[in-house]
Amino acid sequence: MRQATLHRTPAVGLNPMQMHLVSMLNFNSSEAAGQRLKKALELFYASEFESAKAQMFANGELTEEQISEGAAKHFRTLAFQCVERT
Repeated sequence: MRQATLHRTPAVGLNPMQMHLVSMLNFNSSEAAGQRLKKALELFYASEFESAKAQMFANGELTEEQISEGAAKHFRTLAFQCVERT
């Protein structure tokens, strides 16, 4: 049986907004509430990505070819780059 490998990332301090969100998690720790929050965050970031992507297309900074290449290799990196621009 193959053992899972843990990937350790350097510790990063949380900014005030992140700390606020973490403190809000103490109010309701049920599994169902956590799943709803996860879905809400996924929808939020998907919307942010789509807005940034549309803006980059409009500005000529992004092409369909780049999207195709990115989807095959580093789609998540591309998504973060798009969101950081908004």
